[in-house]
Amino acid sequence: MDRNTGQRRRSRLRGHRSSPWLRGAAFAVLVAATAWVSTPAPGVAASDPPSNGWETTTPASAGMDAAVLDGARDFAFQPGRNTQGVVVVRGGRIVDEWYAPGEGPESWSASWSMAKSVTSALIGIAIEQGRIASVDEPLSTWFPEWAGTAKGAITLQDVLHMESGLDWNEDYNVSAIERSDIIRMGLSADQLDYARSRPIAAPPGTRFHYSSGDTMLLSGVLQAATGMPADEFARRYLFDPLGIRQVEWWRDAEGHTLTYCCLDMPSRDFARIGLLYLRGGNWNGTQVLAESWVRASFEPTEDSDGGYGNMWWIGTMPEVEGRIYYAVGFDGQWTYVIPSLDLVVVRNGDYTKSWCPPVADPNLFGRYPPAGLSAEAGTRPPASWNEGDFLRPIVESVTGPPTGEAATPDPEDPPRRRDPEGQRMAPCPAAATITVSPETTTPPATAPPARAVVAGARYTG
Repeated sequence: MDRNTGQRRRSRLRGHRSSPWLRGAAFAVLVAATAWVSTPAPGVAASDPPSNGWETTTPASAGMDAAVLDGARDFAFQPGRNTQGVVVVRGGRIVDEWYAPGEGPESWSASWSMAKSVTSALIGIAIEQGRIASVDEPLSTWFPEWAGTAKGAITLQDVLHMESGLDWNEDYNVSAIERSDIIRMGLSADQLDYARSRPIAAPPGTRFHYSSGDTMLLSGVLQAATGMPADEFARRYLFDPLGIRQVEWWRDAEGHTLTYCCLDMPSRDFARIGLLYLRGGNWNGTQVLAESWVRASFEPTEDSDGGYGNMWWIGTMPEVEGRIYYAVGFDGQWTYVIPSLDLVVVRNGDYTKSWCPPVADPNLFGRYPPAGLSAEAGTRPPASWNEGDFLRPIVESVTGPPTGEAATPDPEDPPRRRDPEGQRMAPCPAAATITVSPETTTPPATAPPARAVVAGARYTG
């Protein structure tokens, strides 16, 4: 794809990110289990939920109008929107949080591609620790077979900017399975090997081309540079310092962390990631992430038309002074960081986590089905979504600065439970396979995508 073609494609995508994944045909998820285990669900949200180190405050104390703020809840929880949880943080405190019936502050949420932004943080930490020299390091340092080839010129910075030049098709339509790299990688036992095998299509650093394969390469970089899988490195140097205890990051069947996706934790913990970036990498007086890395992550690149940094999306909104930064994941996962308003907003979609260990074996989609492909497992997208209609009430509810000093959640040690009491979880089948049959299926009807108010947005998986 030449640069002009890529720009035209990005222009079509700008304005919405709720296009359904794998629509145009259907996945048949065949699971070798017949019994479904259900447990009683808790209320919408406990009147006295566990704090998990968070302080809560009232909208008035946070300088927000509660009645206006409720407009976001009214939008997000309309039937068919499949919202599981929303968390609004201002001044470092939870101002409000809303959950679907049966869900709460300990409910598992899925990241999909929000994990890319977390992976970027891990690269920043590894550089600060001296395990990686700099973003100018060639990937052949960790993939020596690339040395002396066209791939030998690819640097870490190129990958962080989605400018590796590697050939990649991020087509989510299963009818295009033969040419869709994202689907074929998800069906691979060794997803790192698949990403590493892609040929060069353009000189590195010359085009923006969104690629989950680029981010999967960072799984190999982190493991080689740190001597441990990326999820373990994350637990030691990111999750534990932030007090994130209930967390699982999926691996492929060969043990490689899926750094492009599939990071499971409660919505409140995605808010911790957003707050870390809002606070310039500082957490309770400890510089967990270098401030310079946060600035670099939020620096827009020319080839992305100013819409992307180091694996963070960048946009604007008429009602907001300055830029908005956000991590985006498939099926409606968002973490917004709005510095000018001291705001972090998280929205997670409906997710039923598998009882299986977090390993994509024999493939990812059998245990982590997207797009509502399984009625009783995986993630479900909103039938319709408009970012502006969701964010605008939150933004417009701000009436002034929050009272008191800015807070940061304290670490806390709740049980590292895989199955918080009362959660829906899908049984683990003895075997799971996927059959693709585009010739015999009919695309489900979907509402036309609404135009997003966040300018500079592109849809990502």
